[in-house]
Amino acid sequence: MEPFAHEGMGRLLGLQGRCTPLVLGADAGAKLLPVSELGNGGALKLGRRKLELPPQPLGRDTTQAPFLAVSNEIAVVDGAASHNPRKLVEMLTVARKEAGWQRLLYAPAVEPAEMPLLAYLGVDLFDSLTTELRSAAGFRLEQGDWIPDAKVTSAGNRKALATWLARIRTALEQGILRELVERTALHNPRVTQLLHHSRNFLETKGVHRTTKIRAGALSFDHPAVVEWRRRLERFAPPAEGMVLLLLPCSARKPYHWSNSHRRFHRTLRSLNNWLALHVVSVTSPLGLVPRELEMLHPAAHYDVGVTGYWDANEREMFGRQLERLRPEHNYKKAVVHAGSASKMLTVLLQERGIEVLDTGAERPASGAGLNALGAACRTALRGVASLSGHNRSRGEATGLAQVQFGELAASLLTAPVQGRWPRLRLGDLANFSPRIGGFALTVQGAAKLVEAGGPVIEAGKFQLRGDLFAAGVTGVRGEFRNGDQVAVEQGGEITAVGIARMAPREMVTMERGLAVEVRNRG
Repeated sequence: MEPFAHEGMGRLLGLQGRCTPLVLGADAGAKLLPVSELGNGGALKLGRRKLELPPQPLGRDTTQAPFLAVSNEIAVVDGAASHNPRKLVEMLTVARKEAGWQRLLYAPAVEPAEMPLLAYLGVDLFDSLTTELRSAAGFRLEQGDWIPDAKVTSAGNRKALATWLARIRTALEQGILRELVERTALHNPRVTQLLHHSRNFLETKGVHRTTKIRAGALSFDHPAVVEWRRRLERFAPPAEGMVLLLLPCSARKPYHWSNSHRRFHRTLRSLNNWLALHVVSVTSPLGLVPRELEMLHPAAHYDVGVTGYWDANEREMFGRQLERLRPEHNYKKAVVHAGSASKMLTVLLQERGIEVLDTGAERPASGAGLNALGAACRTALRGVASLSGHNRSRGEATGLAQVQFGELAASLLTAPVQGRWPRLRLGDLANFSPRIGGFALTVQGAAKLVEAGGPVIEAGKFQLRGDLFAAGVTGVRGEFRNGDQVAVEQGGEITAVGIARMAPREMVTMERGLAVEVRNRG
């Protein structure tokens, strides 16, 4: 077995020339074998390989731990189709820990519409049992939905089911499985409930994958979006007593590459003491994006339709984001130049007791809008202490490092800060990487992080020339997730740093697959 891709808790796993998730009875060469004797749970056939099922009969519908029926190679999620959404998510939360990474997780008799989400939550195998029943009742399967059709055949529905699973595999490979899940959930109450109850599980355990988010109605609960809002609590402005400047987002990401933000920047640079302005962009579904963070995922990797209308959920989201940013403590004044969102944001800021100047510009990047921006900022900057370029850079580096590394950031911030945003460096410990969207650790920086308790991948004693694969991993220390930066230790010495491409226990138990994408070697 070899993992090729991950998203959420799901994985694209190479197995016998095929890739999971697979559907037994519809995918060629993947089927259930009958029970041959009492006490035998039967087997699964995948190509030429036969995998024994657990001895317990399927569908025992247990509601108490252990939630899985386990054989040497298969873990069956009991009653996955019948449990209420909260209970099913509770079961799946512990399923991978109970099953381990070398067992395949099998959810019998579930509806095709639930398969994208269950694959996203870690299920490897499904079957066509529900499809056979629906076929007999006269329903045709089309893109996960059932449509009445008196002429339907079981063979046609099995083919449609195989196509549906192929679509799930493709989405997982491309990093857009979450998008497929959200589309499926829009008109399926059970999938919507499952997605809602799995939010915290996915945020804390799911993969950090840098793929574009095409935001929709359910994207407020996207794990990357939820985590973004939470991580904003770690952020601090570059200096005390600055002026907060709220600007609209742009279609082009990162924002500072867009034509509108280039115009804003030219206007601001013409002002005295413009470095004392702290630019924060306003957007949905992320809320607030400080300039220092706009190249991080998902700020640089999302797309959302602009309507000019802000609904109640968005208003509530901005209120919570401002609570995290604490403008009344962190800024002296605020200038709002956010187009259609300006009135809403002005009210929210005034409720927090901060002095606000609203430019009133309906078209912020127009000539008149830029004139209004310059005048408002010039007024707001009166009496504000000047800020040097070096102090500004130091503050920007601190805010970015704290968001990226949390409490571990202090070990990196002992280094001198060099350059201007975005080309910032922390001495010989880290430098800004457009691909990461923030600080990329050097081997020396990784060693500093390890001294402070950062994550370590222990590898055997061999010359590491390229990436580190699971076969070379001997152990792991510290907490991390698939997608985090980690140090590689060999013989008690940090020899490399890179990005984890497996979960911690997955690296240790799997015998094949990419464990760490190495970016720097000593």
